[in-house]
Amino acid sequence: MPEEELRIWRAGPVTLVLISIFAVAAGIVIPVLAYLVYQNGSSPWLPGLLIVLSVLALLYVWRFGFHPRLRVSDQTVEIINPFRRYIFEWDDVTVIAPGENGLLIGTEDESAEAWCVQKSNLASRRGRLTRADRIADELLDILDLHHPPVENEESGVRIRRARPGESRLLARLERAASEDALAHIFPPQQYPYPVNAIAQRWRQLLSSRLTHAYLLEVRESPVGYVAFDSEIVHHLGVVPDHTRRGYGSTLLEFACMEIYAGGARDAFCWVLTNNHTARAFYRAQGWNETGERTKSEFPPHPQLLQMARRNPHAPRRSR
Repeated sequence: MPEEELRIWRAGPVTLVLISIFAVAAGIVIPVLAYLVYQNGSSPWLPGLLIVLSVLALLYVWRFGFHPRLRVSDQTVEIINPFRRYIFEWDDVTVIAPGENGLLIGTEDESAEAWCVQKSNLASRRGRLTRADRIADELLDILDLHHPPVENEESGVRIRRARPGESRLLARLERAASEDALAHIFPPQQYPYPVNAIAQRWRQLLSSRLTHAYLLEVRESPVGYVAFDSEIVHHLGVVPDHTRRGYGSTLLEFACMEIYAGGARDAFCWVLTNNHTARAFYRAQGWNETGERTKSEFPPHPQLLQMARRNPHAPRRSR
């Protein structure tokens, strides 16, 4: 069955207008100037040079202005840049996020930036929504059709993919879930919560093709989050008003199933040594301590210990 083409995006309207003006200047004004120079009795090399420059300018305008596009069908998303074309199948896409050099689209194997859809650094720093964000949301809506959220209509619980514009939301959820619970490890009077660093970390994570972030919503209200890659559960939390309701276990099980589906023999996580509540939670979910230790990235750099849970479907090693 042939693919159904859904949408094509090119450069933004303002960019296309500027490119068109430049194309008119290159295609009409410069040749006219060359003709006038020639008629004025000038040496033919100068009009010839102007014609060559006009042709080169038109080729540049076409290749870098009108040629780049983003084409979407029901089966693939295609990035057409000036000198290279990328085709990703929707089933393999792991990241869609606005970027300075273009809209980032990627799988676990490769990624590319669509030059025709860009977001400035200034807009990113100010948190301003742009055309790039709107296009990313449209593409993420299509991605959700291929990887639908996990929903329980009876309980109103839904686990869905976190979107690039939700880094501040995730930072707020993580702060709510951890600040008071970890006050005995990170005394707030001595070590204020690193708001900016956590927000920046989520921004980077949501643009990663190898790490996946999900939100747990209860009747469309976000109350929990989880982030993981092919082996490690990096972040997991539930806001205080919704703890002890099984949401943390649900998120952890979801992450493990995704990790195991990728073929991992074990799932891993790192837990603060003095976070006894978290250690007990993981042990109750079938996780075991491996003995590995490292230090936290945030002052006063308390110790972290590694925990692991075996994939029950992984083949056992032969003796």
